[in-house]
Amino acid sequence: MKQKPVKEKLALISLLLIGLLLSMFNLQEMAGPTSWIEALFRPLGEFMER
Repeated sequence: MKQKPVKEKLALISLLLIGLLLSMFNLQEMAGPTSWIEALFRPLGEFMER
């Protein structure tokens, strides 16, 4: 890894982070993009109501 260029390191790290984020959601059970947005922002909405 030390000999690889910075761009390749950044690409690898970004792909790993995207994979990590997607693995946190049960994508097979979610209906569609609307469900994703609701799942992402529901905790924020509950926090804002307090």
